[in-house]
Amino acid sequence: MLKFYLFATFIFVSINVFAESKIYIIRHAKVKIENPGWSNTGEIQSYKEEYNTAQIEVFDPEIVLNRIDHPELIDTVFCSPQSRAIETANLLFNNQVNLKIDNNLMELDYPVIGLPLIKMPVKTWLTISRISWMAGINRKEKPTLKQRKASLEFFSNEIIAFAETHEKSVVIAHGMVNRELIKILKMKGWKFENRDGFGNLSVNCLIK
Repeated sequence: MLKFYLFATFIFVSINVFAESKIYIIRHAKVKIENPGWSNTGEIQSYKEEYNTAQIEVFDPEIVLNRIDHPELIDTVFCSPQSRAIETANLLFNNQVNLKIDNNLMELDYPVIGLPLIKMPVKTWLTISRISWMAGINRKEKPTLKQRKASLEFFSNEIIAFAETHEKSVVIAHGMVNRELIKILKMKGWKFENRDGFGNLSVNCLIK
């Protein structure tokens, strides 16, 4: 009986030691918000603030869960503190998981660049504002891109440690921060098992 117990323990340990670790990076669902069209600086700032508090559109959780190995066994999810990410997590896992909320997973936030008397489409405003922030020109007391990358790089160690201990980590965050997190993981030796882009409800899986 003792020999059987030792053999079973050896098999269990071997399986866990040699099992591949996976990290799933998920973007939140689409937000319910109306595009304001051509707008000025103030209107775009209001749009950004509304976007951060708006509800998500209802979706079929199976569309996402079908791309995750054994989703029923997941008990912990790393999640952005922003409402659209938390709502997505709750819809996916029906409040049955422990959400590890962390500010490092907040979207990379940048201020709207001030260009008085000018009206432009939303995407144009956001693109110019984002590029100028990334270049260090448009800061307005926001953390710089370099600072956010540094904090995200440090936080990635927690995600990796969890995946190596529990075989998988699941992260629910945002398009830009997901992109940067994946870059960091690839530099640390992780590689794509599945590449899904950065659209709403995208599921990128990295393996090691």
